[in-house]
Amino acid sequence: MHLLERAGRLDRSAAAAVERAMAVNGASAIEAIVAQGALSESEIAKTLADELRIPLLDLGALPFMEAAAALVDEATAQRLAVVPIHAQKDVLVLAMANPLDHEGLRSIEFSTGLGLRPAVAPRGQILESIQRLYRRGSALDSLLRGPEPTSSFEIVHESDRIPGPLDVQSAVLDAAQPPVIKLVNMLLLEAIAAGASDVHIEPGPNFVLVRYRIDGILEDGLQIPKWVQWSIIARVKVMSKLDITERRLPQDGHCGVRYGDTTLDVRVSSMPTAYGETIVLRLLDPSRGLRRLADIGLAPRDLATLARVIQRPEGMILVTGPTGSGKTTTLYAVIQEIVSPEINIVTIENPIEYELKGVSQIPINEKQGLTFAHVLRSVLRQDPDVILVGEIRDRETAEIAFQAAQTGHLVLSTVHTNDTAATVTRLLELGIEPHAMGPSLLAIVAQRLVRKVCTACAEPFVPSEEVRADLGLPADRKLAHGRGCPRCRNTGFSGRTGCYEVLEVTTGIEQLIADKAPETAIRVLAEEQGMTSILEDARHKILDGTTTPSEVLRVVELDTKRRLSCPSCHSAIEESFTTCPYCRTQLRLACAGCGVLLKERWTVCPYCGTEATAAPASVHPPAAATAEAAQGRGTLGKPRILIVQADPAALEAVRSALSQASNPVQVEVAASGEQALARAKTERPHLIILDSAIPDVDAHEVCRRLRADLKTALIPIIMLTGRAAAGGTRQAFSAGTDDSVAKPIEATELLARVERLLDRRYGWPARGAPGDRGTAGG
Repeated sequence: MHLLERAGRLDRSAAAAVERAMAVNGASAIEAIVAQGALSESEIAKTLADELRIPLLDLGALPFMEAAAALVDEATAQRLAVVPIHAQKDVLVLAMANPLDHEGLRSIEFSTGLGLRPAVAPRGQILESIQRLYRRGSALDSLLRGPEPTSSFEIVHESDRIPGPLDVQSAVLDAAQPPVIKLVNMLLLEAIAAGASDVHIEPGPNFVLVRYRIDGILEDGLQIPKWVQWSIIARVKVMSKLDITERRLPQDGHCGVRYGDTTLDVRVSSMPTAYGETIVLRLLDPSRGLRRLADIGLAPRDLATLARVIQRPEGMILVTGPTGSGKTTTLYAVIQEIVSPEINIVTIENPIEYELKGVSQIPINEKQGLTFAHVLRSVLRQDPDVILVGEIRDRETAEIAFQAAQTGHLVLSTVHTNDTAATVTRLLELGIEPHAMGPSLLAIVAQRLVRKVCTACAEPFVPSEEVRADLGLPADRKLAHGRGCPRCRNTGFSGRTGCYEVLEVTTGIEQLIADKAPETAIRVLAEEQGMTSILEDARHKILDGTTTPSEVLRVVELDTKRRLSCPSCHSAIEESFTTCPYCRTQLRLACAGCGVLLKERWTVCPYCGTEATAAPASVHPPAAATAEAAQGRGTLGKPRILIVQADPAALEAVRSALSQASNPVQVEVAASGEQALARAKTERPHLIILDSAIPDVDAHEVCRRLRADLKTALIPIIMLTGRAAAGGTRQAFSAGTDDSVAKPIEATELLARVERLLDRRYGWPARGAPGDRGTAGG
């Protein structure tokens, strides 16, 4: 305390109050200072580090050395509030809440026979670190004691995946099994149940954020304590047979997941980042991946065009679009239409996403020299009728693919471009001659995926005039959107469909390709011949209630914003156009005398003296959807605290206490148990303050139900208990609360417990960047 006084952090009156509290309660100096509300544990630790010139450690972001833990027993660590961090040669690095405890230092130095290098950390972090260092399994298991896993789930490896009926072995995941296995399996189960395509495990400075990609959008899932990070990543690596000791290089692997009667393929990718390795798991479910051509969202005319050209015995059909736009699904749907015992279909993929019956599928392995071009050249000697090439991305592959299309093979492939006309330009850039390209191409399909309005909560709405103008929507038409419901996770969307642009290569288009005509000319002729653009197809899907204007602006307009639209007919135009080719609206003013383009304010041509006759129509690009500002993942900025309280006076007391926090918090309120359960599941607050006297549902039952759901199982809970209630605190902890405060509450006590719990779970206040963290080296 004298050091804190000398540093100006504690005045004499506060110090005297702390001394009295220590004498009455027998608490340590740090406990008494925090309980009095004079300083937080983090402030004490920082002051000690600054004054003693020793490192301030962030224990939530440090890996622990098992050999160091073996040098100090758990009882000693608890008694002295110390954590052994690292042992090297004759030195033991020790994190301490009170580095001025010279007697404790001497006892550890004597028992270990090592020199000590002390560092300082907040006391709450040290106590939690002792739990996870000496009792990792039980600490994590206490977090997961509520959620009950399924009995029909297991991880399988390649050697287990044999042809024939599945021999489903129930992997009964209960508390007796290692809890980290239970946690990872339950993350996968939640992803499967939500229909997620990817699971992201992203370490941050304060916690590990789990996110799920559902219908193309990443949604936040669990916020896992930082100290579980290393165990989760190691578990995923073991599942996918990656090197758990390699943390500096990216790795790729895979495993299988059996769930019910389905085996999912899980592709795993690890990547080192500033806060540890991030893991992405891609879930490939064969029951979801294969669809018929009529079920992917093609308009009747486009469906008829595509169904006709895929029956041709030779030629090339290309599907184009950005990553994640459903190109593989479209190609697989085409294969499903033409597969037959009479023809030989071969696919060359990187990787094989789904198994196709009656089709020979070949995976690419560039490390072994099996590139698209190499395999394609070999496949041509296998007498194929139809060849699917996963992607044309280099000149060699393009040339071989076009040779195959000209010699009696139907070739299907993908290209990364924005639209159908741009695909022609891309092929020219790859070195394909125009005279070879035109006769070989049968059709080009450009596509995007948009989310569909949830049918369970769809309702009519009227969009803004700006949105109507940007998308060319009629003013008298009501549209549909989803208000949000449990079925769609309150997003308003459920499932996805495609928006397409199908360009059939007719004689006219073929001639334009041979003449190396610009993309605009190809697009204009194609639309004159009946091609519907992606934007027009998306507009139809808005009008029939399939999707919403905001979704189209997000997916279609943002990808094609380089296109301008005619202010009169809303058709796509080029910046160089002086007149709209569809409705003849004048877009840019040209001199009537010499043809030079005139600037906006010119009243006379400076070259020939001819007067400017009229102002051009205003041309503008469509408005882009507004994106929310991105926040740092895994970072706790302003904690969201849900107060479950029906009594207005008690609610105001809790609000008042939280308003005195050293850093601002965001307060939300639920007036009943059912409301709290619903909001916790959808909003996932960082902490819940739960009054034991709430109406409609017993507070202890609310606590148990929160712990029983994986979505809410890891949210810290403080229960406000009645002071006179016998065994109230014991009952609260039995139900799963992390801490309790007796009523009537004292603001300083509640605030201290809130800040301590946020610090222990998330390291709040937010920790700095990796370069700002203290280290024990030097």
